[in-house]
Amino acid sequence: MFVVLFLLSGFFSGSEIALIGLPKHKIEWFIKNKKVGAKALRDVKEDTDNLLIMILIGNNLVNVYTAALATQIAMSLASSSGIPEAQAVGISTGIVTIFLLLFGEIIPKSIASKNSAAIALFVAPIYKFLITVFYPLVFLIKIIIRVFSGKKKTEKMTDEEIQSFIDMGRDHGGIDDDEHEKIKSIFEYYEISAEEIMTPRVKLEAIPDTFTVKEAVNYYLTHTHTRIPIYNKTIDKIDYFISARDLLREISNGNGDKKLTEIKLRKVLKVPLNQPISKLFDVFQKTNKIFAIIMDQYGGVAGLVSLEDIVEQVFGEIRDESDRETEEFIKLENGGIKTDSLVLMQDLLDEFDLEFEDVGLDEKEFNGETVSYVITDILEGFPTVGQEISLKILNSDEKSETERTLIIKAVEVEEAKIGKVEARIEESPKTKEEKKDNQE
Repeated sequence: MFVVLFLLSGFFSGSEIALIGLPKHKIEWFIKNKKVGAKALRDVKEDTDNLLIMILIGNNLVNVYTAALATQIAMSLASSSGIPEAQAVGISTGIVTIFLLLFGEIIPKSIASKNSAAIALFVAPIYKFLITVFYPLVFLIKIIIRVFSGKKKTEKMTDEEIQSFIDMGRDHGGIDDDEHEKIKSIFEYYEISAEEIMTPRVKLEAIPDTFTVKEAVNYYLTHTHTRIPIYNKTIDKIDYFISARDLLREISNGNGDKKLTEIKLRKVLKVPLNQPISKLFDVFQKTNKIFAIIMDQYGGVAGLVSLEDIVEQVFGEIRDESDRETEEFIKLENGGIKTDSLVLMQDLLDEFDLEFEDVGLDEKEFNGETVSYVITDILEGFPTVGQEISLKILNSDEKSETERTLIIKAVEVEEAKIGKVEARIEESPKTKEEKKDNQE
């Protein structure tokens, strides 16, 4: 009899783990694949309150009956053997408790946690039958619980909890790293502002409204964008843009020599720095625009965000036939490199296996800064084309007869903006004073 009771206790305890922990998507998969017991599983999981109450009713009935039966047997043995009833009951209670914990709780729950799907499909029809049979009692207990616990509140899963589940899925091999990054990007999509993904003002490509149509066409042919912002006198006054189609139409109409101010231009979309990209995407859809000019708090132009920028934020970089493969650092014949002034100074130093301290720069001050920033800081202003800065390499070999210097030259400067720079290391003979210092 006790074996049956322990098995029943194990049935209720183990099935609780199997049923409650099974996610909804697995149940839907079972139904789709016509697994036996899948529909019953869906039915009992639709109301977890009924399921939990039935499990507790079954488990408590079995445990109470087991304890009562053990007590009755203990008292019978006590009267026939002369052992005090209290002692006999105490011993039997201890033994039954150990067996219930072992065979009615620990072992069944351990088995159920490792085979939850199979067990859930097996026990679901049984629970559906039990809930139907005991429904009056289940319903009564449910009413009592609601009276004492108040109105049931549905807890919403937070974004942090969902992202934790995503991380767990990656850690356990459920999703790969690429899928993980894409899913995480979707959550970040609602938190990122236009400022975070915009092309900054210093890299914004635009043309003045004094250009003729032919000049605009020539500009278009040397760039990759199909829509070109147009400014009036200063980059802070961008109100219009022109598309490649518009330029072709004007050329075909014989308007190649006309100024851009003399033809029909399109109005640009302007949004603030803190505009969420999720809302900006909605604006693009409603206005049929594919880029927006980002304005700062002072009414100046801060940068530009395109529809492609937003899509790439979620799905990664997208390349089309107009995109050009560019190298961040181009090797030169003299052993130096050519790069954009907006690359980090640390990255440029890495190309020469140097650190900030090697060239006499304070890492705390210049770490995270661009080459352009370093040049303007040292010169205390913008360079002219061809102007250089020299950074003596301090860790040169003391026994060497030469000293090494990192030279950075501005090769493109336009409207107080540094474009391309070239960097190289030059060696020169040490002066007598330097040799004397090394010997000392």
